[in-house]
Amino acid sequence: MISGNMTDQEFWVYTRVRRIMLRGQMWKRWRQLTPYLRGHGKLFFLAMIAGAVAGAASGFGAPFFMKEVFASFFESDPGQYSRAYQIGIAALLPTIFLLRGLSLYINQYFLHRIGQSVLVDLRQELFDHLQKLDMGFFEKQRSGDLLARLSADTTQIQNSLLTIIREAVLQPFIFAGGLGFLLFLSLREREIGFLLLLLAIAPLMILPVRLIGRHLRYRGRQMQDAFGEVSEVVAENLRAASEVRAFRLEERESRRMRDRLRGYFDYSMKMTKYLLVTQPLMELIAVTVISAAFLYAYNQGLGSSVFLAMGAALFFTVDAIKRLVRALNEWQRTVGAFDRVRGILDTEPAIRDPDQPIPLPRATGHLRFEDTSFSYGDQGALKQLSVDIPPGTACALVGPSGAGKSTFTKLILRFYDPGHGRVSLDGHDLRQISLGDLRRHIAYVPQAPVLFNDTVTANIRLGRAEASDAEVEAAARAANADDFIRALPQGYDTVLGENATRLSGGQRQRLALARAFLCHAPILILDEATSALDSESDERIREALGRLVEGRTVLIVAHRFNTLQLARRILLFEDGRIAADGPIQTVLQHPTFRALYEKQGFKVEEAASLFPEKG
Repeated sequence: MISGNMTDQEFWVYTRVRRIMLRGQMWKRWRQLTPYLRGHGKLFFLAMIAGAVAGAASGFGAPFFMKEVFASFFESDPGQYSRAYQIGIAALLPTIFLLRGLSLYINQYFLHRIGQSVLVDLRQELFDHLQKLDMGFFEKQRSGDLLARLSADTTQIQNSLLTIIREAVLQPFIFAGGLGFLLFLSLREREIGFLLLLLAIAPLMILPVRLIGRHLRYRGRQMQDAFGEVSEVVAENLRAASEVRAFRLEERESRRMRDRLRGYFDYSMKMTKYLLVTQPLMELIAVTVISAAFLYAYNQGLGSSVFLAMGAALFFTVDAIKRLVRALNEWQRTVGAFDRVRGILDTEPAIRDPDQPIPLPRATGHLRFEDTSFSYGDQGALKQLSVDIPPGTACALVGPSGAGKSTFTKLILRFYDPGHGRVSLDGHDLRQISLGDLRRHIAYVPQAPVLFNDTVTANIRLGRAEASDAEVEAAARAANADDFIRALPQGYDTVLGENATRLSGGQRQRLALARAFLCHAPILILDEATSALDSESDERIREALGRLVEGRTVLIVAHRFNTLQLARRILLFEDGRIAADGPIQTVLQHPTFRALYEKQGFKVEEAASLFPEKG
């Protein structure tokens, strides 16, 4: 398409510039990896020395032994050398290979250690960076794909980096040793023509890189993306184990997995096609070089010992180039994985601490929204919203689904920043307060709380890390959780397992409430915190919540209107705006709230007795 609009000369210039740019991008990617090698200078230096010894023993030592030692023995008179001398000379070859083997071991061990260290550092940096990214990033990403980037992609980078470093450190020495011996032999035999022939053929070894590298980069990215899709299906299936069985989705899930695996298989085979074609091409070129050497040696009348030594040196020289080309192709294949990892590392968090945060020793909980608007892309969630919530006010946030209730609380937590206007705490714009300082003043109980694979005590202590065991138990009693905790096999020391699947929904919710009790935060956000409670404990929990909300600024995202009894004030959300604000007797005058209220089985005429106005 592009070449059709260009002259031949213009297209030649375009392709040359594009190749230069691609090489520049590859070099840039490599430079982005080099910081991970810092701190390993001593090991790398020792690996370099070991590689030099191994390279000299391989490229120069073995051909030299064949030419100088074997030739002198087999071309001399029998009995010329004593038995002891023969044994000594014969032992030289095993000695050379023993030296080569030990050097290779040291070289490979140290480089592998460096490679593993790079993998650890890369994964840690990637994981640490994920902790800094805002909720908006995670809502746009697939968890399985992120897991693939953290595991499979980093492993691919580590393996490639190890291969590249290993070959880049070792093969140049082997190549130099073999080429050095060929130069030594050419000068000694006065056959400079052979060396010139070798140098003329050598550029052919670069052809596979030029022909195959571009395809490897492209297919590598496709394969890593396909693996991310496979990981996403697995992660989603494990999260939805109960739904899969309840809705008889086993066959559908198997088909989804089969489709993703087929896609991954197809890309993998396309990658393999280009990888495997490299080896025959390299071997064909290597045999061509050796055949040329054979013809040259024969026509120049060189002896068999010279040709054998020349062949050995050529083998090590060509093999070194072949391995370097293979390592370069391995890097080409890894570019896709590296780009996927860098895609995360180069993502700047949209929510970050201010350069000079305002200290907030102890907030009173005074919240204010001033002409605040926020959108998810093109979809407006809050529209020029203004509201003042004095300290100690318990507010229920009600309204139809998608009206903006959850977004309202997320702005307070600074999961997002408003697109227009501001949100303030005690008169300070939230963007002027450090994230740690802000969230230290907020206790958050989501509708579906996550419990970590740790002890009960550790899960409750997330609310306040320095809390004592006695404070943890007091919080559990306040949340009506102490009884069932003590009934667990190890009580408070029981490890809950992944997401505490052995606990009921109500038990998990009460542990989350215990965290909130332990926080002692001036602001409490309850995202329908009683939705998963059974009827037996619902009343007791609401009594506990009644104690918890006293003296705090409380925001209750209410889907079940029986929690409205905890609130002194109701904010009715409708289409991103507050349509009504006040006690239930006032908000009931709004038709939207009245319809929601009656839909849940409440009678308007009984509101005064069910929800008496608070002073």
